[in-house]
Amino acid sequence: MPSDVDILIVGAGPTGMTLALELVAQKVSFRIVDKALQRSPYSRALVVQPRTLELFNRHGTQDAEELAALGKTAFAMSMCVSGKKLANINVNDALLPGTKFPSSMTITQDETEHWLERMLAKHGVKIEMGIEVKNIVQDSDGVNVKLSPRDGADETVRAKYVVGADGAHSAVRHASSLTFDGDAYPQEFICADTFMETSMPQGQAYMCLGNGVMVVLPLKDGRVRLVVSRPGQDTSRDPKLEDFEEFMQEIFPGGGSLHDASWVTRFRLHHRGVNNYRDGRLFVAGDAAHIHSPAGGQGMNTGIGDAINLGWKIGAVLRGEKPDSFLDTYNTERHRIGQHLLQTTDKAFTYVTSTNPIFLFFRNLILPWIIPLATRNKASIMERFGFISQLRIRYRHSDIVATANGFNGPIKGGDRAVDGKIIAPEGEKWMLDLLTPNNHHLILFSGSGPNQASEGELNRAETRFLEETKTAVKVHTIFSGGQRGQAGYVDLDAGLHKAFGFTDAGYVLVRPDAYIAHIGHLTTLEEAKKWL
Repeated sequence: MPSDVDILIVGAGPTGMTLALELVAQKVSFRIVDKALQRSPYSRALVVQPRTLELFNRHGTQDAEELAALGKTAFAMSMCVSGKKLANINVNDALLPGTKFPSSMTITQDETEHWLERMLAKHGVKIEMGIEVKNIVQDSDGVNVKLSPRDGADETVRAKYVVGADGAHSAVRHASSLTFDGDAYPQEFICADTFMETSMPQGQAYMCLGNGVMVVLPLKDGRVRLVVSRPGQDTSRDPKLEDFEEFMQEIFPGGGSLHDASWVTRFRLHHRGVNNYRDGRLFVAGDAAHIHSPAGGQGMNTGIGDAINLGWKIGAVLRGEKPDSFLDTYNTERHRIGQHLLQTTDKAFTYVTSTNPIFLFFRNLILPWIIPLATRNKASIMERFGFISQLRIRYRHSDIVATANGFNGPIKGGDRAVDGKIIAPEGEKWMLDLLTPNNHHLILFSGSGPNQASEGELNRAETRFLEETKTAVKVHTIFSGGQRGQAGYVDLDAGLHKAFGFTDAGYVLVRPDAYIAHIGHLTTLEEAKKWL
């Protein structure tokens, strides 16, 4: 039976819309549906990480910079215990090197969603709201899905594959054989987006511990987001601003008052993950695959990473460049990331939100000694920020990436393609700006040592590589220092050469998702063809 569409995306949140954007680049036909009639004006996720901005940058540097401009970087974070400020971390002391987006941004989820909608609208994509998925049946050739719109007749659509980006209660996951293992956290939380009056500095973040926890995050319009968990709180009624203010007097330095809340809610959190990201022709991504605590602002960003990993692989399979089994690597690469995220966020969350009175007593006794020491260590701070940024996510374990024999540089196959500034004919730019979502990119480096390759040598290497190469590949050449050819870019201080380990001439084959498929010395370039 012929398919009506290549891909049906169920769920039009950040994960689903990101996948749609990737499929546009892959020239894959799709529909994207969501059972909600309209978007929620209330933001769940609040943080966009540097790696997410890097990945969006592939769709247009100005567009990614526009999204970054919508956000706010907290200039500092204060750590407080039992109402006393113990340490202050200046974000300018923890800016991440080697990226055009050096810090996390607080951007409300609705702003991120509106940005994605605008990106899709540029390509004429229609998001179909108010459509519920009622029945999903897959066979060896495709998937039949019954769609039930709120204001029309049911229809059955046939797709080659269906991707569930439809959240924790995913209809796609429920129609599959996948398990969703985990549990709920015992604590209840209250949350408010509001204006705060306090004697403490505004525009920065606070993490306050004591008999419970309060997190304060700055929003762009002068409001803050407060998230509170407090043992013994009244859960029989809706929360009020007075509940937050009462707890502030106890746990926030100097207390404070709140007014003009735009959103006040109560919620519980879960930590669950699927046993596999694929079941035949059904895939899950984002909250449909993993839900966890908000520690570190990882959830939405991880879902976006899922979508970007899957999108280019779907394109390769549907174009006939790869077999269907290639899609198994989506699970191989992303399941491990999801599981690691569940484990790390669970540990951090349990430590911060524990209600055990004995644990709380000793934690609050010890932290005033530990926090000042830990926050003086810049290397320790950078390590934590590096993890949170998602710039360190890598797929070295994957069987579709590799490092050439004899190459011992610090960057390996499966790693993020590190970024740095280069000089182009039109001026300075970032290497990241060369990458697009619809191509592999071969980046040739001249080498920074005495045995640099000439422009002619690099041109001949490019010609040999492109012979009989069927996969779309864009080639870029980066010269070290003052050397420059007729075409190419200059790594003025050889920073990129050093980052990759290219004293001698080398290459990086970058996948459409901006991760390295293969890396090595120029003499082993022929090997890279096998990893397209």
